[in-house]
Amino acid sequence: MPVIGIDDTDSSTEMCTTYLTIEILRQTNLDLIGLPRLVRLNPNIPLKTRGNAAISLTLGRGKGEKMAVGKIGNEDIFSYLDFDEEMIDVDIMSIIEKFSPKDENTNPALLVTESPNDENFYWDAVREFVDYRKVREKARGKFSTVNGEIGIVGANAAVSWPRKNITYELIAYLERDRWRGNHFVDPEGSKFIELNFPDTFDSFDLRHGYNAIRPTTKTPVLFGIRGINMRNLMSYLDYVKSEPYFSFIVFETNQGTDDHLQERKIEDIRLYHSSIIHGFVSSNPRTLKGGVVDVEIASENARISAVAMEPTKEFRDTILKLKKGDEVRIYGGTTKEGMINIEKMQVVSLSTVREVGPPVCPNCGTRMESSGSGKGFRCRKCGKRSMKGEERISERDLKEGFYEVPVIARRHLARPLKLGLVK
Repeated sequence: MPVIGIDDTDSSTEMCTTYLTIEILRQTNLDLIGLPRLVRLNPNIPLKTRGNAAISLTLGRGKGEKMAVGKIGNEDIFSYLDFDEEMIDVDIMSIIEKFSPKDENTNPALLVTESPNDENFYWDAVREFVDYRKVREKARGKFSTVNGEIGIVGANAAVSWPRKNITYELIAYLERDRWRGNHFVDPEGSKFIELNFPDTFDSFDLRHGYNAIRPTTKTPVLFGIRGINMRNLMSYLDYVKSEPYFSFIVFETNQGTDDHLQERKIEDIRLYHSSIIHGFVSSNPRTLKGGVVDVEIASENARISAVAMEPTKEFRDTILKLKKGDEVRIYGGTTKEGMINIEKMQVVSLSTVREVGPPVCPNCGTRMESSGSGKGFRCRKCGKRSMKGEERISERDLKEGFYEVPVIARRHLARPLKLGLVK
């Protein structure tokens, strides 16, 4: 049973690796077995492609019950669970070369194997920095590459994905002669989906008016609807108002699963890790140049700077409400030593914040005023002085619970709180 993995066929300005699924299915006489798979990789790696996604699909001679999972033109794409094994009848590498950008930073790779590889290849690729030479040395199957071999990491990860947590994305594509230029996807349809179908996610950012189903670069993709129910996604197509698309297909994905995150002690975090850490706020947050909000988190043995970058918008205001002594869990990734970029946060417990202010004058009952730093307090009415202030507990403008960045700033792998936590 040929299992195919493909990665690194896009650039910063064009193409999308997922589109190759359509071209392969157009040219093969074999059938799609199961759903094609879209696998996002470690989001912290500097070598990542724009979408940072690899794909995998299985081909064979389908038999028995079939299910429509997309269209190419007016023809349905069917998926089968039962099948007879067949040899691949199409030159997949020539398709990859035809559609991949001729870019020095694009390193297309193809893996063809008879069965999935060890799932640890996937976990490493979604959580660590992986040396492609070790993958080539240890993974089963035949690799083919163009312009370098970096793409074999993602191609192998896609065929090794164990599918322990699954979401879906329906992706609609344009015909090739319409890939460039501006395209129309009505934001009102995306907004309707976001507001009315709780089994979808990241369709529209209501606060910032951001249409999240529409890509911002020139690619074959016209739009993509993400959700947790594959059959429902097909019906939600009717709510998207857009210019015509030529094809669409539903992928199984690891998007919105938090697969990239791993519980770690602060002292164990390394560059490119995505981690969940537990600790206490060791100093009050501060705003740095460029709108970055920084707060130091400490455990018994280590400290780390947790940051909310400018694209996280109002989420930074939540971070600024933290106070020294608050107990938190931080979910995020490390792209710079000693720093974790926050994706979401749990406030486990709030510290008690005490403030010292002017006391009440014992003579006339009015509130005294400060006489200046270190000079105590003075009653304006009768002139009485006091060096001792009045301590009171400050009311906190923050509650225990979970907080997350807005849709406009969310990474593909990050799980929205609306779907419930898996970690």
